[in-house]
Amino acid sequence: MVRRDFSANALIPHGHHQDWDLIEEILQEIERVTSQWVHAETEISVDGVNSLYGRYSSVIDAKIDLGDDQRDVTEVHILRTDRDSDSDSTIYVTLAKSQRDTSWVLVSGPKKKVCDDLARSLQSFILQLIKHPQAKEGTARVQGGLEVRLQHLHPIIKQGALTRLINGHGDEAVEEACKSIGARVRKMSGLDEDGASLIGKAFGKNAYIAINPGTTTSGVSEQEGYMYLGMALYRAARNPRAHRPSDPNFDIDEVIEWLSVASALHRAIDRSTVRRSA
Repeated sequence: MVRRDFSANALIPHGHHQDWDLIEEILQEIERVTSQWVHAETEISVDGVNSLYGRYSSVIDAKIDLGDDQRDVTEVHILRTDRDSDSDSTIYVTLAKSQRDTSWVLVSGPKKKVCDDLARSLQSFILQLIKHPQAKEGTARVQGGLEVRLQHLHPIIKQGALTRLINGHGDEAVEEACKSIGARVRKMSGLDEDGASLIGKAFGKNAYIAINPGTTTSGVSEQEGYMYLGMALYRAARNPRAHRPSDPNFDIDEVIEWLSVASALHRAIDRSTVRRSA
């Protein structure tokens, strides 16, 4: 099958080509959002007056080598490349002095959605760093949209999830939702366990926490169903995220679906009773 590459770009304001603290923060963010790239390499190049040109592996190397020539820099280019045969992705950020040149974020790779999301998130990050008015408007729009999508969630989950999702931390939102379930179940049951085993003991046979009186077949089935639901939340949602780098390109729909599962468990616990304590 012939591979198809995609690209996405987003414009950023001119005039920040000599702000090395800003450039360092942009570079750190690029490295954070590409932490899962297996064969990643970073290069910083500069152009300037009097044929000034240089290529470096870090901001500090650039500053040391340029010395007083830093004032002559007119463009800074940050290139982050993953040469893995499956991904072969690139992030390219240019900070230019002149409006005749393009200051932008350019992302290329095999997945269109990943390229689009990375370009938008890095643009938003840079706008926030330079306190651009558009950054506040964009954050307000994002927050408003997320608030609507999260309005059905249990209060214990909602506010923490909103903050993390606005800041681009989807995996952390799911992990914290799971932790909130575990903390609540441990407090009610007195059990000193975690994860699926905690849920299995708390809601399983000889349950510590009862969702209902358990006097009917459907009641027993419901109790068992919430036990398996909680175990699935830990095994399928929490555990994979706890044993891998945080994914900045998370699927927002999947994250909200897992948050909804955790929310359903919290609401079941709201109406539960403690049968016994460890």
